[in-house]
Amino acid sequence: MSIIQYIALAAVAFCFCGLFTFFVKIVRLGKPKDLSEKSGDVKAGVLYSNTVAMMPQNKESAFLHLPEYAAGMLFHIGTFLSFLIFVLSFFPFFNRWIGGSDKIHYLIAIIPLVGCLCGYILLARRYLKDEMRSWSNIDDYLANFLTSTFQLMTLLYLLFSGSTAVVILYYIACILLFCYMPFSKLRHLVYYFAARYHLGFFYGWRNVWPPKK
Repeated sequence: MSIIQYIALAAVAFCFCGLFTFFVKIVRLGKPKDLSEKSGDVKAGVLYSNTVAMMPQNKESAFLHLPEYAAGMLFHIGTFLSFLIFVLSFFPFFNRWIGGSDKIHYLIAIIPLVGCLCGYILLARRYLKDEMRSWSNIDDYLANFLTSTFQLMTLLYLLFSGSTAVVILYYIACILLFCYMPFSKLRHLVYYFAARYHLGFFYGWRNVWPPKK
């Protein structure tokens, strides 16, 4: 492995330690305690919270902003794939494959391409729309920018893995993202599951979720 790859792995270890700290804090808080009389099914509520409740028609206002909702979904898909490619980038077989002549990986590159475009569009919208700008802080912009750039560099890595400059810039983008993640809103990677569980517990306990037809 190259020096830049060792630095990238160190950044991942730093990120993992930071996120694991938050995970431990969540676990130590224990399960929710509700003193009201139970009238529903908590398990069904938690299942609904993590599935059907995430659909735009079941959210407070997402159904009013379907293009933005779709862009957000594509942005997240591109992010997850980029994380997978980062892991694979340390394996010689993967680098041989994307450096080969069949160019099938060009099709995979479409996903981070779409993802980073959606990310930059959402970033511009956040800044250009007065209402959203008033709600935003520097972390909102940095988190979006670093994640979008991470996907952009993943795209370039897939297309030009033979270029030393591209490889170095790719790992720099990865390092910056992983080092920033524990201090930013990106740590919702950990909080998401706890938040959805608490919502499902609260509304499932009260027989509100799943909603009755």
